[in-house]
Amino acid sequence: MSTNEEHHYWPPSDPKVVKEELISSTSKGGKTLKKAIWALSLLSILGIVGLLGKLFLESDDQTQWGYIAAILAFILSTTSGAPMVAVAPLIAKANWARPISRIAHIIGVVGIINIVIMIPLLWVLPPLIVDGARRRSIWFEAPNYSPHFWDTLGLVMLALVGLALLYSSALPDFATIRDNSKGTKQKIAKLLARGFVGSTVQWSTLRMRIGVMSTFYFFTLIFVHFLISVDLSMSMVPGWRDAIYPMAHAMGGIQGGIASVIILAWIVRKYCGYENYITLNQFWALGRLMFAASLMWIYFFYSAFIVFWYGKSMSDTAWLDLLIRGPMMYMFILGMLFSFIFPWWWLIWNKVRNSVNGPFYGAILAILGVLFERLRLYVPAWSVDPKLIHDKWLTVIPKTIFPDIWDILVFVGAISSVFLIIIIVSRIVPFIGIWEIHQFNLLAKPVKYIKAHGVRVAKPD
Repeated sequence: MSTNEEHHYWPPSDPKVVKEELISSTSKGGKTLKKAIWALSLLSILGIVGLLGKLFLESDDQTQWGYIAAILAFILSTTSGAPMVAVAPLIAKANWARPISRIAHIIGVVGIINIVIMIPLLWVLPPLIVDGARRRSIWFEAPNYSPHFWDTLGLVMLALVGLALLYSSALPDFATIRDNSKGTKQKIAKLLARGFVGSTVQWSTLRMRIGVMSTFYFFTLIFVHFLISVDLSMSMVPGWRDAIYPMAHAMGGIQGGIASVIILAWIVRKYCGYENYITLNQFWALGRLMFAASLMWIYFFYSAFIVFWYGKSMSDTAWLDLLIRGPMMYMFILGMLFSFIFPWWWLIWNKVRNSVNGPFYGAILAILGVLFERLRLYVPAWSVDPKLIHDKWLTVIPKTIFPDIWDILVFVGAISSVFLIIIIVSRIVPFIGIWEIHQFNLLAKPVKYIKAHGVRVAKPD
């Protein structure tokens, strides 16, 4: 393999070069980065203003909160699934994922934003018992505060486990920064490294800790998607019964998480000087995952849709009228196009997947698809008249509700907060794990076999 071709596929192998470049990356940016932080901070504050305005001016009208619930579900679906891009390859012992594992873990920390958005939503969430009658939900005989408590606990657990997973994976890098930096950065790294020196016991414990946290994160992720999808959308609509919906919601979150990792990896590679580390190998593999996620999306959607289409009961017809051909029909069409048809058609081509820009464009399409899908599912559910919540099925289809200024402010603020948290975290720990790159080079080697190029990967465990 020639030097130029190997460089296109493989990160630097000199440990000293890797260490110096990745440590210095946490200090790059200068005035431009500071301006970006200030701008994102201001936009994030505007998002909080939007939440407060919505809470104090429209707290008595549940039907106006659908867009806020959709924003929460969108942030959840595009950030919480990202760590799975690192967790799944870890289980499969896939070496290609090491350069982008840290990016996936950093995106997972953004879950704290969902907790902030959830606070006013819980304030306007309909209680389980109204005038002595219990509305239909998964909380059959539970206390009245059950959805409020468990939904909040689920989001808090997800954020804490995501933070613990990032910290566990970054522990060796903190030790490296401690030993090769000066000033405030060294003091922070020394505090976070907690005496890590790289002994055999410490490495063994670290691998076990990452494995346990990864497993716990996966179960927490599915649990949270189940709670949010049921309590903030399905239980708001009388007669909506769908056993597949929570899993389909989680699958959309996996698709959004993969898309977020691709987009951030592309941005980091292009604008942060990581071209030598995030190579074609990573985008090629991520493109295949994105293609598979798009196929899984249509599988779960069709599995749910066919039951309602052929059921033809009153509740089935009401579901179709509300979520397919009702007030957000245009969102259903856009969601179908951007979640499945466009990504599937784009990523089906080998030349597109085997490129840096191809998966990036496919990820943008998928992100838009997740947004349209969450708007389709949550806005109509919250638009249902609360007086009808005890009916056997929905008899009055609500009209289309459009976002107001508060909804727009919350959406802009939430997206800005995502990038703000990512940038702040990247000032403490590099986007690419130093020890991950070292292990990447130790475990694999590019080789030429006859006329083809391949990789020889060691499996020490």
